[in-house]
Amino acid sequence: MADPELAAALRAAGARNVLTASDPAYPAVAPFDLTGVYTPDAVVAAADADDVAAAVTVASERGVPIAVFGTGHGAQRVTGGILVTTGGLAGVTVDPDARTARIGAGTTWGEVLAAITPHGLAALCGAAPGVGVVGYVLGGGLGPIARSHGFASDHVRAIEIVTPAGGLTTVTGETEPDLFWALRGGKGGFGVVTALTIDLLPIATVHGGALYFGADDAERVVRAFAGWAPGLPESAMASFALLRLPDVPALPEPLRGRFVVHVRFVSLDAADEAERQIAPIRAVATPLLDTVGPLPYAKIATVHADPASPMPVVSGSVTMSAFGPDAVGALLAAAGPAADIPVSIVEIRALGGAVAREARVPDAVGSRTAAYNLFVSGAPVPGLADTVIAGAVRAVLDAMAPWQDGGHLVNFVGSADGPDAVERSWTPEQNDRLDAIRAAADPRGLFPYARHGR
Repeated sequence: MADPELAAALRAAGARNVLTASDPAYPAVAPFDLTGVYTPDAVVAAADADDVAAAVTVASERGVPIAVFGTGHGAQRVTGGILVTTGGLAGVTVDPDARTARIGAGTTWGEVLAAITPHGLAALCGAAPGVGVVGYVLGGGLGPIARSHGFASDHVRAIEIVTPAGGLTTVTGETEPDLFWALRGGKGGFGVVTALTIDLLPIATVHGGALYFGADDAERVVRAFAGWAPGLPESAMASFALLRLPDVPALPEPLRGRFVVHVRFVSLDAADEAERQIAPIRAVATPLLDTVGPLPYAKIATVHADPASPMPVVSGSVTMSAFGPDAVGALLAAAGPAADIPVSIVEIRALGGAVAREARVPDAVGSRTAAYNLFVSGAPVPGLADTVIAGAVRAVLDAMAPWQDGGHLVNFVGSADGPDAVERSWTPEQNDRLDAIRAAADPRGLFPYARHGR
């Protein structure tokens, strides 16, 4: 039952922008994933860390749950309690000499790139510029140069967080080593992160882009990828996606309304060596579109060219130990050009390299030993999301069961995954340690983050 005094208590505690269902701006969230449900009793649109601290204090005093909203790329179901939105905390402060950036919660990777790339610096950002930095990093963060530099969480220096147990705290490996371990890859359930400081890399340009092949060449390209990707050096990262593209003017004309195989490639090597690396895929067939070449890091998002408009997302994922000839055949039978399924993206990312190695300061990232990550996303049709589309996503995942390794990368877990997918993003030992650290930071469980379900 809603607490009619909750908003008044929040204002009395110092939260300045509090909204309830009677306010025109409620619930003050515009999620990317339109399957999310947001009907809190009160919204605190935080402008600074003091607003966040006020919200956490009131939640603690009244025993009500509290959730956090950044960009809404990860759909949540928030019914009742307090919702803290972090868009008002967004901002980037760059120290070019130290090669660091302090990033406020609510900031997107696009905003970070705009601030750092003029200095000739790069961050271990994601594939899509609209994704929020904090949620991405808390879940590990697997980006386009991960094989050479690891997960984004491996490069965090400090995290500013408000927890029920400790209030506003700056967490580092020296000040609170357990919480610092957990926040980098442990995803959620600890408190509200208000900012983090990350290391930057002296990278201004990469050699990369995409090759798009038509349906007639799909089998040859995917089989070639399976033999080619494992031999790439750590300085290069590759993935491919089977795409069913809409016929819309926003897409390049050769791709509109077509089934394509989208091969993504990024190399940190010199142009001649990178061209040698991509040559075996170029030789398989003539692409419909070829964008591989020198690429400013500011344009790294063009490699994956992920959708930028809000949509209902029904997805699922698994990590895999192998992707050989039999797996290729199974994937193409389930999701190739002849399959009539309401699925828009089926992606395989080749992992390994620095992804598989523990960070210099160990963190909670799970499933490091996976060889591949499979991600499947359904067509954005709201009326079919929970039934037909979810079933189609699960059918593709099930087709790859013989090559799954039983794990997940938590940032890729979606609504079509099983109820234990979050738990299987970490080992039993990691889960036990995360549970203990969550209990210490949030003794009353105000930030629900169960092993089972999402």
